[in-house]
Amino acid sequence: MKSRARERARKKRILTVAAAYLGIAVLAGGIFALALREYGRNHADEDDSNGNEVIGISSVTASDQSLKQSLETSPEPVLAPTATPLPTATLTPTPVPEPSSQYLENLSGYDAGEVIDSGRIDESNLNLYFTSVSIEKNDDVYNRIIGKSFVDNDDIALSELRYIKMLHVNFNGECQVGELIVNKSVSDDVISIFETLFEDRYEIEKMHLIDDYWTGDASGSDYNSIDHNNTSAFCYRAATGSSHLSKHALGLAIDINPQQNPYVTIADDGTVRYSHDNAAEYSEDRSLPHAITDSDGAYRLFTEHGWTWGGSWSSPKDYQHFQISG
Repeated sequence: MKSRARERARKKRILTVAAAYLGIAVLAGGIFALALREYGRNHADEDDSNGNEVIGISSVTASDQSLKQSLETSPEPVLAPTATPLPTATLTPTPVPEPSSQYLENLSGYDAGEVIDSGRIDESNLNLYFTSVSIEKNDDVYNRIIGKSFVDNDDIALSELRYIKMLHVNFNGECQVGELIVNKSVSDDVISIFETLFEDRYEIEKMHLIDDYWTGDASGSDYNSIDHNNTSAFCYRAATGSSHLSKHALGLAIDINPQQNPYVTIADDGTVRYSHDNAAEYSEDRSLPHAITDSDGAYRLFTEHGWTWGGSWSSPKDYQHFQISG
């Protein structure tokens, strides 16, 4: 509709200009005819320099007279009215949607072991990715652990445990999702420790609930988890080589990178014995990558929060193990 209106306006302007030019042309022709007639009157019957009679221009004035009369009686040309310009529509710019935030708001929808692009992590708000929640009957975490790492008992209630989801840096230097279950009395300290480890880019290969490595009983599942170099915490079981409850059974112990930090016994003759073949080279050479020593970042942070390190024991030595009194 707008293009048709513009076309009509353009044609009107052309007609207006044409009419104006036509009027000017007619007027100019009339003036010329009058001038020509006047010239004829003034030079009628004059001979040219060769003795020839000049033809009187008055001989053509009859037609000029009619032209004069036509001009005198013709009405002035009526110019077409100037077209009223159509209002120009004001175009409202299409709003450009603001780009959605590049950062994740939380770890909802991500499972332990999933790698996340570091560009999606808001380094100025790491607390978004380190969360602690209670475990309720029949929720997802409860259904994963019931009858496995957690059983009904008189030592630790479900309400005394907290499920922590967090980020850690894996052995490839990537941001990876991890999870632990710990005692609620230490959950804040655990979050603080692991958030700092993440900031320091401290590497932990993987961090799953021990239930992901369940073999049917707590002892065998702990062994399987260690064989997969899995960092873990809560599991209701006895301490290794003992009938007493482990600190893990109360959610007050954490094992970190167990392959590089094995549980070993040292004989009187200095012979080092270990249970996991993948830990052989780390049993004596504590200078290898990811081996925890008393100058290690994990050692420093845990001991600053009042935890003790199994690597400080005389025998056995449990280099992977940090615990705290409840």
